Amino acid sequence: MLFPKEYNNIFIGLLLAMVSVLALAQEPMDIPRTVGGKPDLQGIWTNKTMTPLTRSREFGESRALNLDQVARLESRRQEFLDAEFADSDPDRVAGAGAQAGDDGNTDDGYNEFWKDEGSHIQVINGEYRASIVIDPPDGQIPYKGDPRAMFQRDPGAPGRSDGPEGRPLAERCLLSFGSHSGPPMLPVMYNNNYQFIQTEDYVVILAEMVHDARIVRLGGQEPMSDMKKWMGDSVGYWDGDTLVVETLGFHPQQSFRGASENLKITERFTRVSASEIIYSFTLDDETVFSKPWTGELVFNARPADETMYEYACHEGNYALAGILAGARQLEVMAELEAEQ
Repeated sequence: MLFPKEYNNIFIGLLLAMVSVLALAQEPMDIPRTVGGKPDLQGIWTNKTMTPLTRSREFGESRALNLDQVARLESRRQEFLDAEFADSDPDRVAGAGAQAGDDGNTDDGYNEFWKDEGSHIQVINGEYRASIVIDPPDGQIPYKGDPRAMFQRDPGAPGRSDGPEGRPLAERCLLSFGSHSGPPMLPVMYNNNYQFIQTEDYVVILAEMVHDARIVRLGGQEPMSDMKKWMGDSVGYWDGDTLVVETLGFHPQQSFRGASENLKITERFTRVSASEIIYSFTLDDETVFSKPWTGELVFNARPADETMYEYACHEGNYALAGILAGARQLEVMAELEAEQ
């Protein structure tokens, strides 16, 4: 069909406008850069989110949640927080929590005042993510065999209460708990902040919890697997605008999700805007996992005037001494019973 000349002009104008929009969409996003032209990752960031590491079975292989699912999960979280922060009943028994039937239960060492876990599902590339793990498609960690076998205590290691060495690393303030320090760097119940410091030769990632500092050497060097560091030995290189970091050589006592000394972790940091870094990580350990698996998180920029807080881990905390003293008392009691 032939159109009048004026309609042809309008059609051509609309077509040119669409081409211009598509061209702009394909242009690199305007992100902060260093003097050397690399993406500037520096600043203070947080990865807190209520999105879990592994996916709830109810979502199967659905990587993204729909709006109804997001609303249900976030409202449920908010209802919990509202109950936790509600005024306490002055007549309740000692130790009673916000939940019914919680009279006298003091097992939870923290109330919500001290926590900062995040109350929203993370959004990456327009998707509300059902889990941090995105591969395998079911959002689960692909263990070889029974995963419980991966967490059995080494018979040659000190007992849990034999001495300080038998207690977890975080309890001894040697490393932040829950793999906050990384790699991989995952959100925990509080102190989910990081500071990135960057030069042409190094990137330093300082975790707020326990002040763990990971130094990444740039320039395509090989990780030193024979040097067993708490957070492994990390080297990095730039793949376009993405910083790729490879880590080997984890300390034998630092085992993430049952991984062995053969674990290799590859991380990718891509600054996609002034306020976001997309962080992905892949774990490869064929002795423990049936195949490599990958997770993805978003790091959000904190306000420019926000600082990293001091983490005084065990200042004024007598719990560790009490745990060990209690264990010694139980041993004495056992000996007395054996003599009777």
